[in-house]
Amino acid sequence: MIKVLLGLSILFGAAATWARPHAGFTGLAAAADSAATAATNPAGAVRFDKTAGRIELMGVLSESTWEGRLGETGSEVKTEDSTSLVVPSGSLVRPINEDFSFAFTMLGYGYSDDFGDWPGRYMITSYEALSVSAFPSIAYRINDKWSVAGSLAIAYSSFTQERAVANIFDPGFGDGSSKIETDGWDAGFGLSTLYQMNERTRFGLAYMSELNPTQDGDAKFSNLGPNTSELLEQAGVIGADVEVTSRSPEAVLAGMYHEFDNNHSLTLDLAWTNFSNFELSEYYINGDQLSENPGNWEDTWAFSAGYSWPVGQRWFMSVGGLYVDDMVDDDDRIFMLRLDSIWSLAVAAEWQWTDTRSLEFDLSYLTIDDAPIASPEVPVVGSAVGQYTERNIYLLSISVNFGSL
Repeated sequence: MIKVLLGLSILFGAAATWARPHAGFTGLAAAADSAATAATNPAGAVRFDKTAGRIELMGVLSESTWEGRLGETGSEVKTEDSTSLVVPSGSLVRPINEDFSFAFTMLGYGYSDDFGDWPGRYMITSYEALSVSAFPSIAYRINDKWSVAGSLAIAYSSFTQERAVANIFDPGFGDGSSKIETDGWDAGFGLSTLYQMNERTRFGLAYMSELNPTQDGDAKFSNLGPNTSELLEQAGVIGADVEVTSRSPEAVLAGMYHEFDNNHSLTLDLAWTNFSNFELSEYYINGDQLSENPGNWEDTWAFSAGYSWPVGQRWFMSVGGLYVDDMVDDDDRIFMLRLDSIWSLAVAAEWQWTDTRSLEFDLSYLTIDDAPIASPEVPVVGSAVGQYTERNIYLLSISVNFGSL
């Protein structure tokens, strides 16, 4: 597991804080009542007449059980995995004048997985990934109802992957291993708008462009048999320059926020991701593609709904749910991306700490469907097949909000 700890130092102006929590993945596009709008819809930054900020620390725990086998006659294999990571983030909203506002958010996270001696070890045995992103934005108030924003997305990422190498030309030798390490930078852009129908009802729309990072690095091999090593060296693989390309798809987020007369509120969000244009870790050795990734992806839709209400003079509560449909058919799924439909339920609470700040607590539970998969044939050993029998993810976040609305 990789843990990333980022610090964001900001000075906050004084403002009354009456933020309400939005549990889990709800209240993204149109809530615009805390500095979190810098990350989800920067056009909402013009609603603030004083500086606002948010610092969040999220812990993620993932537990899963995978069952499968290698080859037609291979023995059944059951692997249980538990991983955890920490995701820090910070957001800032600062008015420039009556019409313009600046928004900024920064996010860092790392994740990893170690599959051990499992049937798919010739595809992958472990990986580690690190990502740090920054999103500065400028928001403009068109009139009392409309605002727009433009954003720059700057991202740094690194990736390490290990897999077993079969010494098929060296009888009696165990598996060797291959390790690829790469890193790189990329930039994209975002556009967003917020429409305030009245004091209680808002609609939001945000677009994020695709990212096409190219990561450069090298490949290292170990424990190879002499014949296997010679063949790989003749092929130019050993000591070669490695390039990893990928494509994060463009996405559109739309949503609604409505506050009722009793101070309860409802949020609805709908997201579309152009997943059919997604590319996952295409590897090139000295300019030649190492293996073709089938990647027959499909566009995805996600829907979330949240409801919040006051439970005391200083407390708000919120509940929410999320559904994300599958981005790949069972026949096209690959070991590097064993995703399926996602379901989530969440509960959150916010406590009015002082007149200028609040504390927010959010607990989410996610489950992913079983993601059945059959790999391409590996010479001599056959195909790896299997599915998840258990897949649970728990997210707990604690946030401090300054100057929210």
